[in-house]
Amino acid sequence: MERLTLITIYKMESSKKMINEHMSNERTFLSWIRTGIGIMVFGFVIVKFSLFVNQLPASFFQDSTIPKNGFTIFLGIGLVLTGALTILLSYFKYKQTHKLLQKGEYLYSTLLLTILTVAIFLMSIIIIAYLIMAAYPFNFQII
Repeated sequence: MERLTLITIYKMESSKKMINEHMSNERTFLSWIRTGIGIMVFGFVIVKFSLFVNQLPASFFQDSTIPKNGFTIFLGIGLVLTGALTILLSYFKYKQTHKLLQKGEYLYSTLLLTILTVAIFLMSIIIIAYLIMAAYPFNFQII
């Protein structure tokens, strides 16, 4: 039987810590994957709903004006691309963190969070603006 020495105990504790760090990195990566998929699904729903509304007969909408400018299709595609970008960037972040953990040189970075927060915030502003314009259409007249 192996005799437990202080060095052996230290190696076991260090190994457990390393395993926990790698597992935490994987959980974070999987969370980003779920986030990316959610963003992509939302974009897909926007595109499909827009196509559905555009195909309905006009008789259902006698009292309202439905904008048919195709903007929602571009918005939905933008969200799908944002979701795909989220997944791609999270993979690169996962690999970078894995390499740094192997070296024992992990440095915290918020670049991925900042990029995705700005992208999603801009998409949200565009969605809000579109919803306001659809609810209250502007009629500009040249005098």
